[in-house]
Amino acid sequence: MGRGCVKMRRNYLKGSYTVEASLVVTMTFLVLASLILCAFYVHDRGVMQSLVCEAASVGSSFATEEERKAAMQQVTEGLTADRFLGSRNLSGSAASSGKRVTVSWSAQYPVPGFAAKYLADGTLELEGFWTCRIPDPADAIRKIKGAGELLTGGDY
Repeated sequence: MGRGCVKMRRNYLKGSYTVEASLVVTMTFLVLASLILCAFYVHDRGVMQSLVCEAASVGSSFATEEERKAAMQQVTEGLTADRFLGSRNLSGSAASSGKRVTVSWSAQYPVPGFAAKYLADGTLELEGFWTCRIPDPADAIRKIKGAGELLTGGDY
């Protein structure tokens, strides 16, 4: 009778490893899948901010308004959905007014899963915004010359 109990106990322990392994593997898979989705989201945010900064800096580099608009148009055409890993519905604007260039873009990142539909309405918003000041070279030269006159007493 004692021998049969030992045999049953060994079988019980072997079965418990299977149950524990199935839970551990499932949890590990869910955590890894979540990490990959988070990495895709962070990648898309980085790409969006990078492209917005690039468009704003290009727009502030030209002297005339027409050149600025053409350069920003060329850069914003590069903002295509194939540069993103999961974001959809890309939209935005680029404008220059007075002494500032402003670029803003937005997209939606779909979040899969049943719980995400309730927590995040199924999507996360990506937004990129950047403003650059348009430099005035003549004003900078005037300031440098004025500082030089102050330091040297008007003699060069």
